[in-house]
Amino acid sequence: MKKLKAILSRLNNRRKRNAHAVRNNALIAQEAVAVGAVPWSEVQKFFELFTPYKTQHELVRIGPNLDGGYLVPNDLDGLCAVFSPGVSDTLGFDLEMSNRVNACYLADASIEPPKGMPSNMTFVQKFLGMENKDNTITLDRWVSAHTQPGDDLLLQIDIEGAEYDVFNTVSDEILNQFRIILVEFHHLDQVFDRAQFDKMSTTVRKLTDTHVLCHLHANNFSPLYQFKGRDIPPLVEATYLRKDRVSGALTPAQVPQLLDQRNVTRFDDTPTPAFWKS
Repeated sequence: MKKLKAILSRLNNRRKRNAHAVRNNALIAQEAVAVGAVPWSEVQKFFELFTPYKTQHELVRIGPNLDGGYLVPNDLDGLCAVFSPGVSDTLGFDLEMSNRVNACYLADASIEPPKGMPSNMTFVQKFLGMENKDNTITLDRWVSAHTQPGDDLLLQIDIEGAEYDVFNTVSDEILNQFRIILVEFHHLDQVFDRAQFDKMSTTVRKLTDTHVLCHLHANNFSPLYQFKGRDIPPLVEATYLRKDRVSGALTPAQVPQLLDQRNVTRFDDTPTPAFWKS
């Protein structure tokens, strides 16, 4: 009986998900032809920035085999600290990294301090944002308060769409302290909205100037949408490595990777489509 209930539950989830995908596709098709919509040619060039490249560093998985786990280049020696805004229900990634670095810094105004933090882990009850005020702190102030110029750092950031404002206002000096950046990009189903597109494009181009995208993974929480014959994920997890850590010619990386895991177990897996290819 339990097995039958599980099967029926999965079928029901799949039905609801497919219905949501149909509605979302119809909405995006309308947005693409609306007055002031971003032209498809411009969107295509933006998507090309999501081409992942293979580096000399092997990718390893850190964190759980579900949401909160990431593929990271095995270039971790010498990292001083991890900054992790947007704290999930589990500290799997942060706990594992706390064994590899001197300090881990967590920030999230929506939760109480997590239980079970080791002595080298610090939590601040603030959101990451564009300015410093009661419940927000900028990436510049947060990092500057805990590090010295020249320290090599890792940033793991999943803040539900606020990542664009954070990256677009961070200084070049602070951005370049991050050897590795793990970021979940949200709202890729809003690429035809000019204001949202400009914000996203500025962020991704800024990261591309200083770092190499070495892995990309579609988060299966949201179904893919289709446009112009492409399957496109609304949510992607991106792994960046600073350019000075990369040597040799760049070649396209293998996607998906064997170490990839679905984020949400109740939904079918979403193998990452090569939506960056024309």
